[in-house]
Amino acid sequence: MTDESTRETRLEDKVSFWEKMAFGVGTLPVFFAIAGVGSFAIPVYQMTLKVNPFLFGVALAIPRFLDAFFDTMMGRISDNTHSRWGRRKPYIVCGAFIQACFFGLIWMVPATWSSPEIVAYLIVSQILFYVGFTIYSVPYSSLGYEMTPDYNERTSVWSFATFFNKAGELGYNWIFPLTTLAIFSSPMQGVRVVGWVIAVVVFCALGTVPGLFVKERYFKKAAKQEKVRIWPALKAASSNRAFMLLLGLTILQIGAGMLASNIDYYLIVYYMFDGHIAHGSYWKALLSTSYAVLGIAWIFPVSWLAKRYGKHIALGISFVLVLLGAAGKWYLFTPGHPWKILFDCVLCGPVWVAIYALTPSMLADICDEDELRHGFRREGIFGALLSWIQKTGYSFGFLGAMSVLTLTGFDNSTPGGVPTAHAILSMRLVLTVSTAIWAIAALVMLYFYPLNRRRAYEIRDALEARRGKV
Repeated sequence: MTDESTRETRLEDKVSFWEKMAFGVGTLPVFFAIAGVGSFAIPVYQMTLKVNPFLFGVALAIPRFLDAFFDTMMGRISDNTHSRWGRRKPYIVCGAFIQACFFGLIWMVPATWSSPEIVAYLIVSQILFYVGFTIYSVPYSSLGYEMTPDYNERTSVWSFATFFNKAGELGYNWIFPLTTLAIFSSPMQGVRVVGWVIAVVVFCALGTVPGLFVKERYFKKAAKQEKVRIWPALKAASSNRAFMLLLGLTILQIGAGMLASNIDYYLIVYYMFDGHIAHGSYWKALLSTSYAVLGIAWIFPVSWLAKRYGKHIALGISFVLVLLGAAGKWYLFTPGHPWKILFDCVLCGPVWVAIYALTPSMLADICDEDELRHGFRREGIFGALLSWIQKTGYSFGFLGAMSVLTLTGFDNSTPGGVPTAHAILSMRLVLTVSTAIWAIAALVMLYFYPLNRRRAYEIRDALEARRGKV
């Protein structure tokens, strides 16, 4: 029997460096939409405009729940499009313009409005933004799944995307500190200016790059198939064991990760720096920067592990490190020496590289299995479902964090703006325990994941024997 670990990537399956770069750049709008909106909204809407934490969490969550409809519809539309420019690229370009316009509007809320009016504005502006983001992100992700049929080259493609994801991580927590610079007459003026700069540069300019310069590999094959129908596609997805495990893993990854990310922000501001938002935001930005820098360094080792031992094995190794790092959070996020928090990324950082590089590559393998079983190329539907789960996971992370703050008695409107000792202790326990539970549950799911490297190559060989190469 052939050792698939030694199987070479065919020349025709390799994606050029510049095409990988063009695709990778498109990850920046995705990152800023999923992680940046909420992270920027915390110091703007909750800490500065003083919106109730629970209502703030609800306002962030509502638009993501509506994405269940938007994402699946966009996946179906993209799968069934047969334009002269392809079935993904036209939507990527149009979506880039739309999401840019509405991202800028999120930060135009009048500071003099009442809390209910501010919450309503945040909900409506986010809904409009995420409609544009869906038009962009679902075809963009689907395009990435289609760029190569090779098991290992898919990991390489998404490793480039991971690099740009980490580049976004280097900068997104510095956004609010930028708004407090002396060149702005007030923090809210800085929020609006910086918000529109991000809208134009990141969401519009960089967002159009993959739509203009990346090729669609499966376009001709997909043009000959019957129209993808949404209910049969959803039924096929729900019966796919590998896909359901991947969805469960994604819920854990994003939901628990965002819960920890938000709780540690409040601990830094209110526990380590006694409620000083500017100082806390600065160190939160340094923490994110350390995650990004170490993450970039981990891209090659994670990619090597995936190619040598398989994608699910590489993910499992990263979650073992998270389990060890959970205990460290209890000792690192304490007052006195803020530089200690920079060590948090040593054990808990590699998993995010593995998630961003390997999860999409694993989904591409799942789409091959779906084609073998059902005869359809429907990356749009599968990608839309994964996208919605990711967005919903972030929403639950925000909502969970805000709910925890409320349940612990957190109140930053008290004299001095510092929560009670009981609230601080509860947040520290949540940060440590939730991280450990997340890692254990993920390891259990990965143990049952069925698509290893050997099975992926068997599926590809069967597909090419049936319908030829693409």
